[in-house]
Amino acid sequence: MSSHTITLKGISEEIKSYPRFIKFLILLVLTAAFASLVRIVLGLGATTNLSDLYPWGLWVSFDVVTAVPLAAGAFTIGVVAEVCNIKRLEPLVRPAIITGFLGYSLVCVGLFLDLGQPQRFWHIMVYWNLHSPMFEVAMCVVCYTTVLFLEFLQPVAEKFGWKVSLKVLRKLQIPFAIVAASISSLHQSSLGTFFLSAIDKLHHLWYNPLLPALFLLSAVFTGLSIVIVEATAVHRHMGQPEESDLLAVLADIIPWLLGLYLAAKLLILAFLSGRPLFDRPVLTILFAAEMIIGVILPLLIFLRKENRKNPGMQYAGALMIIAGTILNRFNVSMFGMIQLNQKIYYPSFVESVVTIGILAAHILLFYLIAKYLPIFVRHPEGSSLPGGIKVSKSAA
Repeated sequence: MSSHTITLKGISEEIKSYPRFIKFLILLVLTAAFASLVRIVLGLGATTNLSDLYPWGLWVSFDVVTAVPLAAGAFTIGVVAEVCNIKRLEPLVRPAIITGFLGYSLVCVGLFLDLGQPQRFWHIMVYWNLHSPMFEVAMCVVCYTTVLFLEFLQPVAEKFGWKVSLKVLRKLQIPFAIVAASISSLHQSSLGTFFLSAIDKLHHLWYNPLLPALFLLSAVFTGLSIVIVEATAVHRHMGQPEESDLLAVLADIIPWLLGLYLAAKLLILAFLSGRPLFDRPVLTILFAAEMIIGVILPLLIFLRKENRKNPGMQYAGALMIIAGTILNRFNVSMFGMIQLNQKIYYPSFVESVVTIGILAAHILLFYLIAKYLPIFVRHPEGSSLPGGIKVSKSAA
């Protein structure tokens, strides 16, 4: 009994030592957990503003359609560092894997809450619909989350000195990166396939037959941008070394992808989109904002060599890309779906609280993992790791 008391007291003291922002995140997560419980008990109809007209709301638009490309840093940096054998980028790999694992785990939470019958979530594993893009995305998310979990086990094995497990995991590092990239490419594009069925609903500014390719391409440069933002944030707020030289390698790749994406969008508007295009001023403004903020301005930033090496410009350009991708996903999945002379969907209080809580949980869990596990460095035995952790002989 006393040991339990000491343990609980130790946990309490540890939580008290956390920064105020982290304590605030804990409060948001607990509030979201309560809101999720209310949703499960009362059902979708009583707790959300979803309807037959708008069956997909905030939980799909942000927690799934937007969160998936925001978690793409794991597979993009994995391909660049492991598959392309650019070994000097390896310090960026492990934090990106943690971000991806947390992102996809929380995507699963969002999907679970969005189901009309959440207790039947396991049906997707048993009753296969091979002709449904939803089935393909669901299975890919499950498989990809599993791969990310296995990759996440490496710092866990180092922390606890699991000799055999660590040896096996390190040998599987490159195969994991290849499998992760293959699976992620499938469902990143299939998210765009969802909206090909909305031929009479999604506005012509976004509806086109190349949506799957655009979703995949935007996920790649967004994933690289997430790695830049993440590395800059942990340097500024968690005392990690500046990685601007490594991030410059990613910044050299991004303008090529942005240029390809911009050219594709212009060609699509000219030849593949339906008409009319600019008949609704609000949607025109949203489309212009998406392209200017998320594509044109960061392209201009990253085209200059000195900007690609400047930490501040790297961060600014990456943030613009992320903002543009978020707006694009909302434009496709929500704003572009709103029809004239019809009731407009607004997320309910419960929907908003849950989404805020999921975002808070991502940041909170990353902080806790970074605090207690060696995710930033892989130094030889005996060297120090974040939080005073030492790499033992068994872990090295």
